[in-house]
Amino acid sequence: MKKKGQNIIIKNSMELGRFLGLSDIDTNLILQKKKLIERLKNKRLELDISQTELAHMAGTKQPAIARMESGLVSDVSMDFLLKIAMVLDMSVTIKPKTKIAA
Repeated sequence: MKKKGQNIIIKNSMELGRFLGLSDIDTNLILQKKKLIERLKNKRLELDISQTELAHMAGTKQPAIARMESGLVSDVSMDFLLKIAMVLDMSVTIKPKTKIAA
């Protein structure tokens, strides 16, 4: 992160997380959730399944799928994402983007 005059230049998501006061693990969790949401949405589209159909398959309602696909990670739990992955028959692997200090 560099300060340029009154502006702060943030080079990557990890720097943004630190700027916002998030730990590296919390920043990584957000990044992993965003990546998984994108994969789930792409899989749904690839299978030509509507949000309403996916919601029915998962035992939820269409607005929950729309919230998930909007990318607002705070609006969706990892449990919900994993449930959708199972419905779509997708495997999920969680790996930190960067090494996290203990």
